[in-house]
Order: sequence, then C-alpha cells, then structure tokens
Amino acid sequence: MSESKNIIIMTKKLLFAIFALPMLANAQFTEGFEASPEIPTGWTVINGGDEITWSIAAVNSAHSGAQMATIEYSSDAHDDYLVTPAIHVTAGVNDFFSFYGRSRSAQWLENISLKISTTTPTKAAFTTVLDANIAPTTDAYIKYNYDLSAYVGQTIYIAFYSDTQDQFYFDIDDVFNGAAPLCEGVTNVVSSNISTSSAKISWATSATPNATYDIEYGPAGFAQGSGTIVNSATNSTTLTGLSAASKYEAYVRSNCATNGTSAWSSPLSFSTACNANVTFPLTEKFDANTLPVCWSNELVEGVTAWEFVNQNQNATITPKSAPYMAQFSVTNSTDIAKLVMPVMDLSAVNNPALKFSMANVEFFNDIDVLKVYYKTSASGTWTQIGDTYSTEHAAWTDVTLPLPNKSNTYYVAFEGISKYGRGLDIDDVMVGDVANLAVNNTAANKAISVYPNPAKDVVNIKTDKDVNSIQIFSLTGQLVKTIEKNVRTINVSDLKKGVYLLRVKSASQDESFKIIKE
Repeated sequence: MSESKNIIIMTKKLLFAIFALPMLANAQFTEGFEASPEIPTGWTVINGGDEITWSIAAVNSAHSGAQMATIEYSSDAHDDYLVTPAIHVTAGVNDFFSFYGRSRSAQWLENISLKISTTTPTKAAFTTVLDANIAPTTDAYIKYNYDLSAYVGQTIYIAFYSDTQDQFYFDIDDVFNGAAPLCEGVTNVVSSNISTSSAKISWATSATPNATYDIEYGPAGFAQGSGTIVNSATNSTTLTGLSAASKYEAYVRSNCATNGTSAWSSPLSFSTACNANVTFPLTEKFDANTLPVCWSNELVEGVTAWEFVNQNQNATITPKSAPYMAQFSVTNSTDIAKLVMPVMDLSAVNNPALKFSMANVEFFNDIDVLKVYYKTSASGTWTQIGDTYSTEHAAWTDVTLPLPNKSNTYYVAFEGISKYGRGLDIDDVMVGDVANLAVNNTAANKAISVYPNPAKDVVNIKTDKDVNSIQIFSLTGQLVKTIEKNVRTINVSDLKKGVYLLRVKSASQDESFKIIKE
C-alpha cells in the first residue's frame, strides 16, 4: 500500500472521529450501574480526599437491579466527584436529567451536591452548582429532576459531589439524560399534620411545567378506582373528613392537561390520630405481638423501637400477663426510644395515677434503664415523673406513679435507654383514679397459685375467686389450650414436654405463670 494511500485513510479516520465526538455527546443515556463492578466506561471519578471514594456496590437495596453507585463515610472529609460522560445538550432531545438518590441510613444522613462543568471533566472546571444540597431526610430513594434547557448548544459534564464527613453511605441509581417526559410523575410523597380527621399530603413538584395533581385516597388496601379523588394546583393538599384511629392509603399523579397524566405514585400509608380516651381504668396487657392500637414508638436516639415478646434475652423474664410483654432491647449503649400510650382525657379523673410492672435484668452488671414521662398536649414538652430506674429488677416489680397536671390531651411515655442489659420489660399497664388502682392492688395481693410445677398430667389452681378463663401459651406465643369455665384442675397430659405460660383470669385478677410439663 502506498504512503499517500495510508495518509488518505488516516485522514478519513481522523475526520470521522472528529465528527463523531459531538454525535457521542448528543446521545441520550440511562445508567443503572449494572454492567460491571467498576465505574462505567465514560464516567470519571475525581478523588480529592482519602482512599475512600465513589464506587459500585452490589447490595439488596439498589433502586433497581442489583448494583448502584455509592460513596462510603470516612473520618476525613470527602472531596470527591463522580462525573457523567459528556452531554451535548440539544433542545427536546437530552435537555432533562434525573436520578434516584438516598442516604442509606435515616440515623446518619449523608448529603451531596450536583455541579456542572461547561469545559472539561476536571475538578477546577466544576464552578456551576446545579443543586447545592441534595439531602434526603429518610433512607428511601427519592427521584431528583433537573431542567438542562439553559445549556442548550453546550457540551457539559455533571458531577455528583460529596464533601461530607463520618456519616454513612450515599447511593445513586438509575441516572437518566434525555428528553423531558411529556408528563413527569411525582416523588417523595409524605404525610404530615395528621389529626383525628385530617392529614396533609405533600410531594416533590413535577418536572413538567404547569402540571396540576390528582390525589386518590381511601381505607388501607382499597382498590384504585374506587377511592376518593381530589385535585390540587400545588404540591400539597389536606385530606379532610377522615375517621379517627384509622389506616389510609393515598396515591398521587401529575395531570399535564393536553399531555395527559403520569403514572400514579406508589401508595403512601398513614394512620389518623386517636380520639382521647375517656374510659378508665385504661389497661394494656400486650396480648398481641404488635404495637397496640393508638400506641406509638418515638425514636429518640438510634433506630431501635419497642417490640412485643414472650421472654427477655436470657429467658429469665416472661410476660406477667401472657402471651406477650413490651420490651426495649438492643446490644449497644446508645439507642433510646419512647413507648407512648394513647392520648387520654384525664379532666374528669379525680386523682389520676399510672400503674405498671417492670423488669430489667443485668448482663455482667450492665442494666437497661427506664424513665417515665408525661406531657399535657401533643406539642408539649416531655417531663419526667418518678425515678430513673437504673438498678436491676430481676423479677416483676409493680410501680405506681401519680400523674400531675391533668389535662384533656394527656400523654404518658415509657422511655427505654439501652445499656447492654438483658432488656427492659413492661407489662400490665393501667391508668385511672388512684383509689381504683389501690383496690386492684389489694385484689392482686390475694394471689392465685398453681401446683404441682413441674407437672406431668394435671395442674391445679388455688384461688378464692371464680375463674373466668384459663389459657396456655407456648413460649413462641402460640395459644395451645383454652378453658372458658370455672375449673380448678387442668389436664396437661396432652401437651408435649417443655415450658409453657399459664394465664388465669378472674373478675379481679389476671395472672400468668411459667409451668414446666414433664
């Protein structure tokens, strides 16, 4: 082949490459980070901090698929960029940019920013800030949308920039550059300002200009199309006429007039507040392994909530009233959570008081701690009453506390503080007039007893009261035997060998016992 022909061929290749560059930059793209465990071809990482920087992670919680881009916390502040391929912005072709982002922990929130370079994918070139503070407030993925029409005719690079220190992980997934949807849907649908009859629903504004919104709602589990639909010109609405202490679901979509409507959002679940309880004594024995109706968990520090169990960590405490008890337990010394009782109207109660039973077994001298609080309104400040229960109670201990400053919106909370103990346990909670609670205490002193224990064929019950019902539970909480009559002898010969909880109810007593079947 002649030298002149080689020159011609090389010139053609060079010209092709030159003309191909803007064509490549013009192309739309979608990136889900699924092709490789490495940063995708065409993307750039600029690491300005320590060795920890943007990478690809394979975890069970990618927004879609199995992988996502992520940056991990570090004790040193980041100065790291994850840069897209070049984007030559063309009107109606790729003047829209979106991605899904999240802070992987709701406790240790990360944030990033979005920057633009109109020249090169280098650190010094990212002088324009597209979004200064991308800071999710939960650990759920949120879709972020951006209009790039201001850059039509230019070639740009977009950088995900992290400069945080010592938090957790920030994840991004499903990055998209292309034409703006004719009718972009909504994201980040949340509820707030919930009362007994209303709830505010809010969402991120659609990227489609001048969109309005349709909201469909109904009782939890309702079939879409059968709910109530309301409309809003803004990115929030208040649903009214709801029932107290009820579960609901709501869906939101964009309405773009001649461009149609978007897909509906995923369902948002919420529950309305409860009316104040006016019937006393109010009692709770935690008969189910779920949060009782109108009770709530309030996380103070950490992510651990109260749960409902049939034994503590080392099985030395079982429910005082079978089959379950409330427990706060986690193997650290940092988490704190309040178990909040239903709102109460104590205005007609002469001398209101709280009675409950508690236990907190030590683990190598570490003991989980209990504090009790009250407040007189939903927005009020919690005030501690009684002691700080920081010493061991290795068996059930009854506590009675007067409730000061009674109101018609009164709240009581049990605060658990983790200290590496065997768990903080609560059972048999009661609120009422102190005189009535004293009567109940007197009745409880006339103890029920059971014998023999261990037992092979029968268990006998000794009490001076008529028995209303007898229940036997396995240690997993399963009800295995019920007797709804006044008897003093129970046949247990049909039970397998093991440990059970025996619950005996009379008109004035409700006691549980651990029994061993031989």
